[in-house]
Amino acid sequence: MLRFCDPYELDVPDDLVDGTGYVFEEAGGGDADRLTLEVEELPAAVDPDDVIAAARTSAARALGGGVGWSEGQVDTGLGPARTLAITDPEIVGGVWVAALRGPAGRMWTLRFESAREWADTVFLALVAAVGGGSTPPGWARRQAHGTPLALPTWLRPPRVYRFARPGGEARCVLDQGSSDMPEETEFEAWGEAAPGELLVVHALASGKARLAGAEGVYGQWRLDRCDPYGTVLGSTWARVAAAPGLSLRLVVIEREVESIGAAGFLAIAGSVARR
Repeated sequence: MLRFCDPYELDVPDDLVDGTGYVFEEAGGGDADRLTLEVEELPAAVDPDDVIAAARTSAARALGGGVGWSEGQVDTGLGPARTLAITDPEIVGGVWVAALRGPAGRMWTLRFESAREWADTVFLALVAAVGGGSTPPGWARRQAHGTPLALPTWLRPPRVYRFARPGGEARCVLDQGSSDMPEETEFEAWGEAAPGELLVVHALASGKARLAGAEGVYGQWRLDRCDPYGTVLGSTWARVAAAPGLSLRLVVIEREVESIGAAGFLAIAGSVARR
């Protein structure tokens, strides 16, 4: 299945679920804008009003008195969204929350934090654009969980995109901020050796690979978890393709049984392209 990882795309097995942390942030930190988007499988009895009520209760506990609340509804490309604005009359900006049930029954929750005077207008426009709609001037088309969005260009998309099987047997990570081969500390995390176990790293292969149209390199390793006597308790296969000129790295990790394998890994690497 083709997945959008702004500004790249890659083709990964259909059973790898999107587990990316979709946080869109303005550069600078501090009072910089921040949009957090979560998609969850919640019981059918939980509706958007329940999510908004929980957000209101949580904010009341954290902020105390003097905070204003206003609720509303916005039509989106996925259906109606319930909204909540949390503002203080003495402070510019605030926090805005939206919740909606998508066509697949999953709950979408958007949380927008901003110190801009007109942040409420930005929030309502970006909620209305979930699932399709017009793109205001100065905004850009984005995606999250395969669904189109429109966001201000100052909200930068995630740097790291993650896809995995629900059981964690296979993981795929596209990292747009790194182009290095793994070091020992990463092998330790991927091999998941328990206290008292040894991790033995076996280099299997290396070579050149195309990644997003650039000449890259790849490496393949088997990571064996062993007891103190050297008996192998389990294995993990770690494969990395990196394009140093693009600061781009693809990581595929499989535990116990190889289902993607070396050929599948190289096929995923070869599918990475700039949109």
